[in-house]
Amino acid sequence: MPNSNTREELQKQYGTASNLNSRAALHQLFSTNKLGWSNWVFQNYGLRPGQAVLELGCGSGGMWTGRAAQIPPAASLVLSDFSAGMLCAAKENTRGIPGIEYMVIDAQDIPCPDASFDVVIANHMLYHVPDIGKALAEIARVLRPGGALYATTIGRENLRELIDLLYQFDPAIDFAQEAITDAFGLESGADKLRGRFVSVEVRRYSDSLHVTRAQPLIDYVLSSQGIGNVNDIVIGEKAALFGRYIESIIARDGAIDISKDAGMLVARKA
Repeated sequence: MPNSNTREELQKQYGTASNLNSRAALHQLFSTNKLGWSNWVFQNYGLRPGQAVLELGCGSGGMWTGRAAQIPPAASLVLSDFSAGMLCAAKENTRGIPGIEYMVIDAQDIPCPDASFDVVIANHMLYHVPDIGKALAEIARVLRPGGALYATTIGRENLRELIDLLYQFDPAIDFAQEAITDAFGLESGADKLRGRFVSVEVRRYSDSLHVTRAQPLIDYVLSSQGIGNVNDIVIGEKAALFGRYIESIIARDGAIDISKDAGMLVARKA
């Protein structure tokens, strides 16, 4: 089953922060690049004093947690998400940062005037948007001249070893990797942005996973409701069997090494 972008499936996956937290935990625990993904992403924004910033799909607000001192003076920040549940988590996690506005926003219909923002941020979310053309048109519309979109996503080789493990466990499992990268990956997303922005740059983050404990990897895989068909196949006794399968590999090899292919697309408006 391909990656599903219906309103119902997105709400199922991202109605609360639970699934997102399970997915983030694996990377936090076992990533080999010690700079850290969120630190690298934030550095790439290069925010300046007085800028107006909109984040689409802010999730639980993790990009901003603990960064009050790094937000430039007089900058204004709108955190938005399709899910009201996610936005509640973001409010809680960023309550120490003054002056943030929170909005429930569908990226296909941004309720803000033309040329409202210097920066639009979209982290690992544009591949979920049902009509990516509408979303990109809306982003371009609300950006000021010279403004920039910073959109993180994955490339075609992301988690290749994990996908191979899932295939070996059950060839019917579709982790929706191709559906995601076709919708808005590092390669396909760059092509889609070039039609609307004057320049597009691909920045990749060098990293991998060295997984030494089974449960976080099991939780990661089972957190994928609405993405692919894992939760249609790995259920009941088969979920227990999958857990034993991952545990046996780590017991045998000491760890599971998984390559990552992720980064950022930076698109600038004329």
